[in-house]
Amino acid sequence: MDEHALGARCAELMSTCLYANIATSADDQPWNTPVTAVADDALAIYWSSWVDAVHSKNIDANPRVFLTYYDSTRPRGTNNHRCLYLRCEAAVVTDDVEARKAHRLIYPDEDIDLAGFVGDGLRRFYRARPLQAWLNCLSERQVSADTLDMREPVPLERIRAAV
Repeated sequence: MDEHALGARCAELMSTCLYANIATSADDQPWNTPVTAVADDALAIYWSSWVDAVHSKNIDANPRVFLTYYDSTRPRGTNNHRCLYLRCEAAVVTDDVEARKAHRLIYPDEDIDLAGFVGDGLRRFYRARPLQAWLNCLSERQVSADTLDMREPVPLERIRAAV
């Protein structure tokens, strides 16, 4: 696949997979959790979480996160170019305008009280900004002694162009 096709595949995964796994860590303790994660046109990825969730506390301590989107419905060994890996920087959303934007993306048909996501609210919106992206290019069955990597890098600008 050329870079344009790789970017389009990444954008497809992000728009069709409702959930992403977010890997976080703090104090050398890893944590991984699924969340509903939605990207905007600039590739910022938003989700909402309880402020006391392990991954929320981990992001407060360490903004480096790793997200994956993948098609879990495909048969084993046929997932080539169907798993997107994203190295990101994450943060809690503190700006009211951005919080409203996150709300529209995550809860498009729901009216919610934004007060529950700021100040003394129990939840927050979070944003991850990708720094690097890869797609898997081999299944485990295709690995050989000559295999150097099972992922191929995808330029972020190609994903943004396809979103």
